Amino acid sequence: MINSNKIIVFDLDETLYNEESFLFSGIENVAIFLNHKFKLNKNLLKKYMFNYLKKNGRNKIFNHTLKYFKIYTNKNLNLCIKIYRYSNRKIYLNNDSKFMLNLLKDKNIYLVTDGNKNVQKKKIKLLNINKYFKKIFITHNYGIHHSKPSIFCFKKICKLENTTFKNLVYIGDDPSKDFVNLNKKKALTIRLLNGKHKKTKAKKNYDAKIKIKSLNQILNYL
Repeated sequence: MINSNKIIVFDLDETLYNEESFLFSGIENVAIFLNHKFKLNKNLLKKYMFNYLKKNGRNKIFNHTLKYFKIYTNKNLNLCIKIYRYSNRKIYLNNDSKFMLNLLKDKNIYLVTDGNKNVQKKKIKLLNINKYFKKIFITHNYGIHHSKPSIFCFKKICKLENTTFKNLVYIGDDPSKDFVNLNKKKALTIRLLNGKHKKTKAKKNYDAKIKIKSLNQILNYL
């Protein structure tokens, strides 16, 4: 039986769905746009961007792509960014996520997610997950300085629930920022070993108190 005093908070990217699917489909949409606009080979565009992504991460991926294909202008860069952020794509909740959210939807569950606020809103809409949560907090709505490891939004949740951090359970994936300050407040932190941070080694005191391989395992701690 789930402890009714527990306040359950989920992260979004790599916790409830695989962020790679959002990233890859966004890059494909940019490749389609550049193919139509400049008659460039779509497969070559995708190959370049995916190779760049693998070696360097997504930072400035479109800057380098446009320069490589000799079509860089500020206007073209802004168009690529806009397409990446706002174009439609198909992303899905993980099966475990769907099961857990349906199981917990009548409980006190919240979502706290970092990232560009418009992009995160887009993901939330595509995943159709508003219905599961009492409230969704996009940290950048309150200023980038309130993104994790800040506990600003978690304090808001405790205030809404008239409770303390000791009753808060947080499930995330990134040991570089998700857990360190919540650990200090004695919240129960759970790290899902998934996605790009699956094998990340945490700095001292930065890791979650509990590590799981499947979201279903959180039932053991509620």
